Amino acid sequence: MKALIRADANKNIGQGHVMRCLSVCDALKEKGHDCVFVCAKDTPMDFIMNRGYDVYYLTTSYNRMDDELALLEQIIAEEKANLLIIDSYYVSQAYLQSVKELIKTVYLDDVYSFAYDVDCLINYNVYADAEKYKEMYMTEGVKEPAMIIGPTYAPLRKEFTEKNIREISEIKNIMISVGGADPLHLAYGFAEILSGDEFFKDKNINMILGKMEPDIDKIKDICEATKNINYFVNVKDMKEKIEEADIVISAAGSTQYEICACGKPCICFSMADNQVPGGEKFGELGAFIYAGDVRNNDGFFYDVLNAVKRVAKDPALAKEMSRKASEITDGHGAERIVGRLEKLFGR
Repeated sequence: MKALIRADANKNIGQGHVMRCLSVCDALKEKGHDCVFVCAKDTPMDFIMNRGYDVYYLTTSYNRMDDELALLEQIIAEEKANLLIIDSYYVSQAYLQSVKELIKTVYLDDVYSFAYDVDCLINYNVYADAEKYKEMYMTEGVKEPAMIIGPTYAPLRKEFTEKNIREISEIKNIMISVGGADPLHLAYGFAEILSGDEFFKDKNINMILGKMEPDIDKIKDICEATKNINYFVNVKDMKEKIEEADIVISAAGSTQYEICACGKPCICFSMADNQVPGGEKFGELGAFIYAGDVRNNDGFFYDVLNAVKRVAKDPALAKEMSRKASEITDGHGAERIVGRLEKLFGR
């Protein structure tokens, strides 16, 4: 199988689309399949190529995908690809129908925008609902695709299949992740408020930052002044960083499933519309505490830190959150996706 991956990353949309596709590609590669990325002009190329994949750069914008169809058709023909995996919120039905005439298509979704006219639909999120899709396809009169649904299919890097879940007796190490781009400047906000809160003075705090972090210099200054707050940029050992933590503060994106695979209690929050359903569902399941949407909560930072303090004072709660998180996904999702794709489209 030769797969083209159509996904983008930039300061506006972060890196999540590309990162989850990289996990699927690694699993495809292990089974002997080839993968090539096709990205809009403002996607950083190095972190894809460093994982061993070639990249085609389009001359069009990430949010005007219909403009790229002619060039994409040329790439499909040139690469002799037989599968196109698309991960973007900016597809139109016309776009999907055009590429479906050329190649088998797979779409990764988490927002239920419309009845995507594709051959296979993937939604690995904890709130994914096959019945909701079935109703959508029936209502819109679009042929229902094969569906790969639920968090057992969460595509994580292979290292997350190795379980090393430890019981948490005390909250001493805290990890913070706000995603690859941080357009709302949350990392700096956390660093600033943590540096002035007496409760956290004896805690070791690791801030995980993306390469597009806008406030790196200000965060560096706070870290140098406080000594117990550390920052790491574009980490290669995410699993180790999560495992070192006793609790994680994280945006409700792809990192949530890595946290689950490591069995860590988490205070999660949303900072974009597509993150709200996941944050709410994780909170409903009791795996995480959902601190709400940062965009409409003036007391956001205090709510998050108070939630951390609540877990720190209740070891039984930390243990229960850890157990529930570890039951959501086991790290083998990418392998399962590849197994389903092989059954659908051949080896």
